[in-house]
Amino acid sequence: METCYDWQGAKNLLYFMPCTFVGWAHPSCEGLGKGNIPREELVNLEVIKKYGGYGVDGNGDGIADPWNLEDAIFSAANYLANYGGADGDLKRAIYAYNHSEKYVEDVLYYVNLYQNDT
Repeated sequence: METCYDWQGAKNLLYFMPCTFVGWAHPSCEGLGKGNIPREELVNLEVIKKYGGYGVDGNGDGIADPWNLEDAIFSAANYLANYGGADGDLKRAIYAYNHSEKYVEDVLYYVNLYQNDT
């Protein structure tokens, strides 16, 4: 599978910075959050728990892989829930995910379309 990159260096399907996925308490995490995290640590559920990351094993295979669609979606949901989504504050949660008012506006537009279509 091809790796996705954003302008800051996030590498995975939903553009998690490695330090956000595995946890900012990881010894290599600072600055923009690229870290120097070996893949075996990045996907390890115990390491993610230890360092307070948002990575989740969404497909039940025992690892949290940001390059696996199910894991990435569940991890993004975990992140959004922790930043207000679980309390219904979608605007705050989406802004925490991407610090752009335009991005928040666009996402909420599609949320509204989806809700009205179901």
